[in-house]
Amino acid sequence: MREFSVRVGAPSDASGLAPILAELLRQPQLEEGVIAALNTNMLRLLQTPGATLLVAEAPNGAILGFASLWVRWGVFDQTPNGLIDRIVVRPSVRESSVSSALLEQALGACQGMGCASVDLVLTPESTVDKGALEGFGFAELGKRYHLEIM
Repeated sequence: MREFSVRVGAPSDASGLAPILAELLRQPQLEEGVIAALNTNMLRLLQTPGATLLVAEAPNGAILGFASLWVRWGVFDQTPNGLIDRIVVRPSVRESSVSSALLEQALGACQGMGCASVDLVLTPESTVDKGALEGFGFAELGKRYHLEIM
C-alpha cells in the first residue's frame, strides 16, 4: 500500500471510519446504533477546541487510518503542548507506511500549531511501532494511569 494521502478529517469521514472499527472488531459490518454513535463522537471531536483528526485516504476514497491529536496550554507553559492520543489503521494495512505517515503528519500539525513538545499515548488499538517512535525521537517516560469514572 503506497498510494494514499493524509488530510484533515471532516464530519463526512465518520462513515469511512466505520469499516475500520468493524475490521478491528472482526465484524463484517457495524450495527446502525454503533454507526450513529461513531457519527456523534466524530462531531464532538471536531467541535472540541484544540482537537484535530487526520485521516489517511486511498485514491478510491477509502479511509485507511486516522490520528487524533490535541493541542493544549498548561498554566506554566510558554508554548502549547501536543498530545497524539490515537493512531489507528486498518489491520489489513498495518505492514504499510500508513501509521508512520499519520505520525509524521500529526507531528507536523503539532509543530505548525507552535507546540514545543508532543506526547503520544499508545492505546491497545494503536498501530505505531515502538521502533518507529524511537526513529522520530520519542523517549519512553514512565507509565500512564487510567481511571474509569462511569
